[in-house]
This record gives sequence, C-alpha cells and structure tokens, in this order.
Amino acid sequence: MKEKTPERNRWFIIAHCFNADGVAASQTITDRLPYFTNRGLEFVILSAPTGIKDTRLPHYQVISPAPSGLRYEMRFIIKNRVKNKTAQIILKSISAIFCLPFYFVEKVFLQLDSQWSWFLSASIKGSQLINKYHPALLYSTAGPPTTHLAAYILHKIYGLPWMAELHDPLILDDQRPKWHKYYFNRFVERVVCSNASVVVYFTNRALKNANRRHPIKNKAIVVRPGANPPDFHNIHYTKTDKIHFGHFGSLDKTRNLEVFISALYELIRQTPDLKRRIVLDVYGCELDAVSRKALNKYPLGEVLVEHGRLEYDPKTGKSGRQQVVEVMKCMDVLVVLHGGEGSVCYEYIPSKLYEYLLTGRPILGLVETATELEGFLIENNHTSVDKDYISEVKKAIESYVDKWDTEGLDDKQGTSPFTVEAAVDKLMFAVSEIDAVA
Repeated sequence: MKEKTPERNRWFIIAHCFNADGVAASQTITDRLPYFTNRGLEFVILSAPTGIKDTRLPHYQVISPAPSGLRYEMRFIIKNRVKNKTAQIILKSISAIFCLPFYFVEKVFLQLDSQWSWFLSASIKGSQLINKYHPALLYSTAGPPTTHLAAYILHKIYGLPWMAELHDPLILDDQRPKWHKYYFNRFVERVVCSNASVVVYFTNRALKNANRRHPIKNKAIVVRPGANPPDFHNIHYTKTDKIHFGHFGSLDKTRNLEVFISALYELIRQTPDLKRRIVLDVYGCELDAVSRKALNKYPLGEVLVEHGRLEYDPKTGKSGRQQVVEVMKCMDVLVVLHGGEGSVCYEYIPSKLYEYLLTGRPILGLVETATELEGFLIENNHTSVDKDYISEVKKAIESYVDKWDTEGLDDKQGTSPFTVEAAVDKLMFAVSEIDAVA
C-alpha cells in the first residue's frame, strides 16, 4: 500500500505543557498558534494533561506512566476537572497517598524529573497520530527534556523533519554530574544537536555552549520568544499616593526577594516616612523560604503585600493572565529577578521580561552582570543592578522614589520589538529553509 504524502502545511506539535493559563512554557506555544494559523498552517497537538484540552483543533493528551509522572500530572487533572476547592484538596490527597509507595520505589532507582517517562506514552500516541494525520514537520517545544526525546523517537521512525525548541539549557558547564538526571539530559541534548533539522534556543550563550558540547549538525537559530501586545481594556497607569514596586512570577531559593527586602528595609530605616508611601506587591506565588526568612529578619509590615496567584474570575470573565497584565500596567516599577547560580544566569532570560517590556512601565532588574538580560535592560532604557549588592539595589529603589516624587514615572516611549509575531516569522523562515534544502 502506498504511503500517504505528508500534508505540507500540517505540523505536529509535541509539548508537555499546553493550554495552561499563566504557565510560561505553555504560553510560548499557545500564543503563537493564531499567527501560525494566519499563515496557512494546521496543527495536531500532543501534550500531557497539564492544561485544558483545546477543542478548536486536534489536541490529544497522554499521561506519564511512571509513578512520579502520574503523581505530578494528577494534580493538574484534578484542578482542571474539579471546580470545588474542597473536593480538589481531598482528591489530590488521595492521589498522592496512592502513588506514594510506588513513587518512593521509583526514586530509589531513578533520580529523574517527574515527567521523564512521558516520552514512552507520547511516542506510542504520537505514532498513531502521525499515521492518522500525516504531518510534514515535528515540532517539540519547551518543558522537560522528555518532550524532545519523544520527538527524536518519532523522527527516527518516520524520518520527518524535526524542529526542537529548547527554552532553557538542558545542562550547564559548571553543573556537577550527579545522579541520573544530568546524564539523561546530556543524552537528550546530544540527540537533539545531532538529529534535529532546526535547533532553537532563546539565548546566544545557551546555543553557543550546547554547540560546543555537542556540535549541531543542521540549522541552529536564536529566537526571542517575546509576548503578545496586551489588551489593557482601557486601563492606564495613574500615579497614586504610594509608589508600587511589583514582582510577578515564581520565587525559589535561587530567585528570591532577599536582597530587595534587605535593601528596602535599610532605605525605610534611613527614611521612616517612606514606610507610608511605598509598597512591594508580590503576585504569582507565595514567598519562598529564603524571602520569608529575610522578611522575618527585616520586617516590612504592610509594605510587602502577597497577592498570590490570580485565577480565572467568573464575575468578569477575565483569565488570570489578563488580570495580571492589567495589574502590571498599574505598577509604578516592575521588578525582574535573575534567578539561578553560576553559568545559568548567562544562558536564560526570564520570560516575564517580555511581558514587562510590552506594558511600557519602568523595569528594575536585579541581575547577574555582563549577561544578555543586563544588555536587554540597558538597551531598552531600563535599570539594571547587580543582584548580589544590597547597596546598589537600595540606591536604585531610592532613585525611583525620588523621580516618582518629583516628576512621576510615566510610560516609556516606543514599543518592544520582542513580539510573538516576530518569533513566528523567524521560525517559519527556518522551516522554509528545511524545505528548500529538501
């Protein structure tokens, strides 16, 4: 029987996280789909059940078969399908207890990411979908390394062109080769560099280092993921009686507010009246342990406000993400933190920065010096300070307060060049070159 010719404009997207509100790995690909579609492309999507199933296009979800993956993904299944908060807590607890013995046994033998086993179910389901839809291109994007391993297996079986997009470096030069995770990720990096038709990274340094470790056989490009110009629903920045510094996104032991809290405390101690006129708003998560410890040592009282994660609001019909961009627009200053230690700071740029740039609000970056993030901020007339020096952070906060007092902090002029549409154009051009070579 003659094989069916691949549908030239149909791409098969493999993304562990897809259609999940407020999750950067998901937003990167879901934001692009309308632009791709407007350029005549069709899609088949394969993901884990970490987001809502999309009904507008063929979207299939498969779960990771290992206990760690099942334990991880069941939380998303329950959250997405059960609306009652109490029922969610009960079901998540039952699920965790059920998986716990098997999870411990797995971790004794394998120290890998919770999603490592997803490539097994994704490869089987992906094979069925290729036979059904006959796509012309495999496109693995973001998320855990297992995403790219699934694409590699399907690429080897069917010989389809493959574009692998890695949002973050899989391994680092100064990373200690420990446990199985490092060697698993190193293997995935090697097969991506050796087999993918197009390798996509988000920073120049990440691409350069990956290419040095495992020479990239075919085309390699750097794409700035960007963000969509927000619809602010006629919301405009207005100066209030307090200057608001806003941090949006996750916090952890390497990306935390310890230095900012310390600097703010020192500034308020120096100028006590400022305590009534300054606010640090924290959106997207609870304070991490390091930030919490700093806050206990340097108490700020009502100056620091934890807003948590903004979820879908049934009263207004606004998604959590829409609410976030509207709140961003109202901030006096947006704070971006360069998390991580060592070389990782040179190989990634926080995705939140692209949304920040599109709001037009002033940005204060606590960064590792001589990195692409520092360059981004300076080139776009924002403020960059060394993330390890309290005195520099304190000086930057004070400078913003003085300017807010005297002349105000109006929106920046001009627009950010880092848009989703620009990223789509670059990706499509790279794929067109595959076709030209073929």
